[in-house]
Amino acid sequence: MRYFITLTVSLLLTVISYSQNQEFNIIDSLIDAREIDKAGALLKEIDSTRLDQAENARFYYLLGKWEAQENQADKSFRYWMIAKKKYKALDSLEKVANINLKIIPILTSSKNKDLDPQPFMDEYLDYAREKNDPDLLAKAYMQLGAIFISSDVQRSIGYYRQAIRENRKTGDSLLNAKLHHNLGVAFGEMTPEKDSALFHYEIALKEYKKRDLTDYISYIFNNKASVFKQLKKYDSAIAYYKKAEAIAPKEYEKENKRLLYDHMADAYELDKDFEKAYKYLKLKNIYSDSIQQSEQNKAMLDIQTKYEVEKKENENLRLKQNRIWLLLALASLVLIIVIGFLAYKNMRSKKKIADKEIQVQKQHLENVLKQQELAGIDAMIEGQEKERKRIANDLHDHLGSLLATLKLHFQNLKVKKDRMKDEEDRLIRQTDELIDEAYQQVRTIAHAKNAGVHAQEGLLPAVKNFASKVSASNKLTIEVEDSGMEDRLENSMEIMIFRIIQELITNVIKHANASEAIIHLTHYGDSINILVEDDGSGFDISRLKPREGMGVYSIQKRIENLGGTVDFDSVAGKGTSVIINMPVS
Repeated sequence: MRYFITLTVSLLLTVISYSQNQEFNIIDSLIDAREIDKAGALLKEIDSTRLDQAENARFYYLLGKWEAQENQADKSFRYWMIAKKKYKALDSLEKVANINLKIIPILTSSKNKDLDPQPFMDEYLDYAREKNDPDLLAKAYMQLGAIFISSDVQRSIGYYRQAIRENRKTGDSLLNAKLHHNLGVAFGEMTPEKDSALFHYEIALKEYKKRDLTDYISYIFNNKASVFKQLKKYDSAIAYYKKAEAIAPKEYEKENKRLLYDHMADAYELDKDFEKAYKYLKLKNIYSDSIQQSEQNKAMLDIQTKYEVEKKENENLRLKQNRIWLLLALASLVLIIVIGFLAYKNMRSKKKIADKEIQVQKQHLENVLKQQELAGIDAMIEGQEKERKRIANDLHDHLGSLLATLKLHFQNLKVKKDRMKDEEDRLIRQTDELIDEAYQQVRTIAHAKNAGVHAQEGLLPAVKNFASKVSASNKLTIEVEDSGMEDRLENSMEIMIFRIIQELITNVIKHANASEAIIHLTHYGDSINILVEDDGSGFDISRLKPREGMGVYSIQKRIENLGGTVDFDSVAGKGTSVIINMPVS
């Protein structure tokens, strides 16, 4: 009988728990669908005192998510901090990481310097790296990009591209669209590269339309309008603002409308249409609530301060509990240390001297070997360039001129063809055609062997010319993107970089079976970044083996000896990325 009662109670609790989780799932779906009023009504009906620990944590998580959609950032932050604490007690680190990811953009966008998102970012990034999960890492780098977009846009762009590479391993097309969206914002709002911004916006918009994500489509229209406004194309800017207004997002509805009307008023004012500018300025003021925003920031700061204080108090309590044991252990160790200190110090001093001598000898040997290897690679590259030019000159000046002279003699013979028989005439004509074909092939080989970076041309035009010639075959399309490449580099450095790119693209043509490739060239400070990406079949990186000549191994050694790095990132069926960072001074 007692067993039957226990079993009945257990089943009843299971049914109640299942029913509660079903209700939470419904609320979560309503929030995602922007049915905020329905979700709020269901949340208010829940009695949190009757929930178990896990249900209670999820209840506060959903409250935070709901308040975020209501544009109540302070309340959202407070509820998520409560949920985070409860999930920590349950050791649900994945839930904790997810909450950190939601808190970071709230603190980043608060414009309050005292609300620091970095501790939450560090905690999330530690978890992502520990799990070594490409999805988690992609989201982490995306948030890092958002944090630095205002203070260091190049660093932000680097994080977004790193996120794209990690996300490529998961195949998440929606996250890929969001990352390109963020890249567009970075280029469009923080750099003069407006074409790059529109390029990335189009990639994101295509995926948003495919999924019918009207909120995100509206954001893209807003962003495009901003680009055209900066370009002083006010008609295009206003047209995109009106598109955004027609599908105004439900997410953060009040704040989005306030910003939209503010931008529209500004666009009309710049276009000298003051009547409409005034109209949208009035609409903007309806949604303005700077006092409430200030109070939210203050409330979030108070919550974060209390959280940090509580965390510090818990740490202090643990320190006090451990201090007594630590002091006892230290007292025991002191006596042992004092006895052994003098003997140990003498032995350690001798060992240090010996280690230092070995280290100096080792360092000297490494420097000698490195210089020898660097000189060998330099000589090889220089020799290859001289050999290319010599062969080109020999073909053009000697064999070319010889064939041209021979062709002239046959032309003279053709003048006298009336006195020759038909068979001889046909033979001479065929011979003439063969000589002409050989002459043209010699000229082609001479030009091809001498192709490269000319002093008057420069690295970037040479790379673009090379990419154009390869793309002309229609089998592989190559795009070239550059940043900061306005100034010329030293000629031998430009030749070396050109040959590296040439070798990498040759490998793509031979082995990757790719249809598209992108060459990124970025010059910042005293460093240059080279990124070559393709959409080919990929390969197993562990199969890379050293080999002679100007192959991948020689490229690696050359870059490493110059103090740079070469990284390969390849996934089977999803292409290959080669990233090279090197000093140019």
